[in-house]
Amino acid sequence: MTGNEFESTRAAVEKHILPRLRRAGVRFIQVARSQRKTTKAGGGVVVLDDSRQPQHLYFSGLYTLGDEMLEAGTLPQLGGIRSCSIHSKADCLDPIIARITQGERYRHVIGFEANEQSRATKDALYNTSVRQGWYPLIEMGWDRARCQRYVTELVGETWHKSACGFCVFAMATESGRTALVQRYRQEPEVGAYALFLEHVARCLNPRQTLIAGSSAADLVASAHLTEVQDRFHAMLARTSYELYEVRRLVRRAKTTGRAMPARSIGIIAHGSRRAMADQLASMPGRRDTEPDGIARHIVRDRADHPCALEQFYVVAPAGVEPKARPGFESWWAEATSAVLL
Repeated sequence: MTGNEFESTRAAVEKHILPRLRRAGVRFIQVARSQRKTTKAGGGVVVLDDSRQPQHLYFSGLYTLGDEMLEAGTLPQLGGIRSCSIHSKADCLDPIIARITQGERYRHVIGFEANEQSRATKDALYNTSVRQGWYPLIEMGWDRARCQRYVTELVGETWHKSACGFCVFAMATESGRTALVQRYRQEPEVGAYALFLEHVARCLNPRQTLIAGSSAADLVASAHLTEVQDRFHAMLARTSYELYEVRRLVRRAKTTGRAMPARSIGIIAHGSRRAMADQLASMPGRRDTEPDGIARHIVRDRADHPCALEQFYVVAPAGVEPKARPGFESWWAEATSAVLL
């Protein structure tokens, strides 16, 4: 249970899936994280329900993907290894599967549809002498449209895609954004939370939004989703704030020469939005509100430094954890000394 999904998904599962599981006596285990990091032994993983007669979907989870994004001050990333799925799903499921299978061989069935062969190929890399991935929808040639027709014929309702309300993959296509606007219209609180997470991440990194070349905020505004905007602003009004110092640099790996970005987040002060704004005004640096209207005091601009040094102060909602990669301070000292020279 990742949390942060649409209520329509919970309602559909409780109405159509759970009764079928009960009739068939299928064991249904609902798990979630209790903290950011889990262990192979199951540390940080909790069982919310384990039953052959499940009555409820424990939909809100415990430690949600949204909690992780807020603490990190970031957003899910397109492409790559889909770390959001690994953290919220695989890291929870793997210890439970290991507990059930007890070292015996098993088949892991995953519903990748026919157009998701690349995902199946990546998943197959995790096959072992014990675990074998199986992708029956791909074998049958069923794409998402065919699956949707089947479900609609079976239950008499249109089944909306299961996804977090701030899923970057759902926002990556025009059709996905159109569907998301409709769902935000029906569940404005989900849209408001997506805007909230995007705002926090954007405060700390003006280049980071949920939509490449645009933003979820722009999507909501262009669709005139005023209720989503109102709820978003209400969230901003009732939260506390912190004054953050953000530092970034890019260094080159000695062996490969690959660019390796590193970031440090420090908390300078905590308080009300007004108090933090007043304290920001007293901080050093050039005041700038580009490109998003968020006030920052720029001490170092990445455009001025060959190693993309960046340093600024900004006010954002509280909840982001102070954090820096091991070695950051020495890298920063080396980079800033080189700049001074």
